[in-house]
Amino acid sequence: MDKLIRLKEILEKNRAYQHAMTILSWDLETEAPVNAALSISKTLGALFELSYLTLVNDEVRDIVYGVDINTLNEIDKKLILNLRKNIFDKMSKIPVDVYSKYSELGTMSTQKWGEAKRTNNLEIYAPYLEEVIKYNKDFIKYRGYEGHPYNLLLSDYENELTVEIVDEFFKNIKDELTPFIKEVITKKREELKDIKARFLSKPYPIDKQKELSKEISEILKYDYNSGVIKESEHPFTTSTSNKDVRITTHYYENDPLSAIYSTIHETGHALYEQQISDEYQDNFLGNGVSMGIHESQSRIFENMFCKNDSFTKVIYDLLDKYFGVEITLDEFKLLLNEVNTSLIRVEADELTYPIHVMIRYELEKEIFSDLEKMENAEEIAKKWADKYEEYLGVSPKTYSEGILQDVHWSQGSFGYFSSYALGSAYSAQIYKAMEKDVDINKDLADSNFENINNWLKEKIHKFGSFKDPKDVILNATGEEFNSKYYVDYLKNKFAKIYGVEVK
Repeated sequence: MDKLIRLKEILEKNRAYQHAMTILSWDLETEAPVNAALSISKTLGALFELSYLTLVNDEVRDIVYGVDINTLNEIDKKLILNLRKNIFDKMSKIPVDVYSKYSELGTMSTQKWGEAKRTNNLEIYAPYLEEVIKYNKDFIKYRGYEGHPYNLLLSDYENELTVEIVDEFFKNIKDELTPFIKEVITKKREELKDIKARFLSKPYPIDKQKELSKEISEILKYDYNSGVIKESEHPFTTSTSNKDVRITTHYYENDPLSAIYSTIHETGHALYEQQISDEYQDNFLGNGVSMGIHESQSRIFENMFCKNDSFTKVIYDLLDKYFGVEITLDEFKLLLNEVNTSLIRVEADELTYPIHVMIRYELEKEIFSDLEKMENAEEIAKKWADKYEEYLGVSPKTYSEGILQDVHWSQGSFGYFSSYALGSAYSAQIYKAMEKDVDINKDLADSNFENINNWLKEKIHKFGSFKDPKDVILNATGEEFNSKYYVDYLKNKFAKIYGVEVK
């Protein structure tokens, strides 16, 4: 037990480094001047090296592999198993100097991505993207893999996820939803065009949008004593503990719905982190267990709660209070559920959203099928446009609405995107299970998220990383993951809205 006490002392020191890196990264994304990016990236690189060396050494290895896990309580056992997997099966196989340089590259790459997106200039970002891809290919070779090389990156975000599983998932999505989308997309086009024109016919001052976003997040029970909202190019959530969970959103003067639903999405992430039990905070278990489960929480709030007819009226009334609304409530409900073959993933409707994710998955799968090939950003941008034309019948006219729209690749988050679609599918199954215990429609109509949040806390949130994703879904729903709930949810919802038959 003395060695376990020593291990926790080491983890506490590492947590301090992680805390500093998180706050620096937050500052870089939200407030730091552009010219500070290089110095911040070097500081982050140095901190990363200190963090790495704190964990990846003989002392920690001896403790982690020397302890008899059968003598430990369940929390300490999970801690040891996580360290074996995430530190010694993953990090320790990559040299510290390589990891440190990659950390610096990621910071600069993200900064260059933001600049490139704002100016529609792929050229200033391309060499950074190509280098980030090369590093990730090298990481796969350092770590070793079984089956498809991309499996390793997928499983970093969702334990045991493979291309075979994701291929089957998206095949089901394509087979079931593609013909349905083609039918729905033809309905109510002129009506929606008129509604949108009237809704977007005036500016929505950003200062009022900020007040509105804050009020909605408060209704959802985001705890501002343990959180804050700022602005960034791409909305995100970050945390250092359940007592410090920060979110960002973005505001467009001509489109208040973008800020509203970005804020709701990130609040879903944040509530997960804020509701993790205190007992997991100091032992590597105080975060969400996987990105698929995390995205299930953001998507269930964004779509299933806050586009639910019962809560749509709440948002409509708030919009009317802050700005005055030029459309009726029924028109607003239709506008929120418009099905459109758009170019931008984060602005996509629920029905076409998984197609956006599938495109990114297919591109990443191809990129990481050949670990020796040096990728070309311009070629990837062309393939991106071709896939949008193939699957959605639209093609980006600028890089900013194509390959530059997402921040993820600049940060090396390859394998992440599948979590969005998987999370949406999880959320449908979770919602169905919650209906048995909670009168969701009544609570939403009353702006009451207490019962909803308590259910999510007891079934999912409080466990942090203690339970594996499969166990989380089983615990919350009483059965293993089944994508049928997702397909049925989408078909039934949009068939009702657009008056088409479910086949």
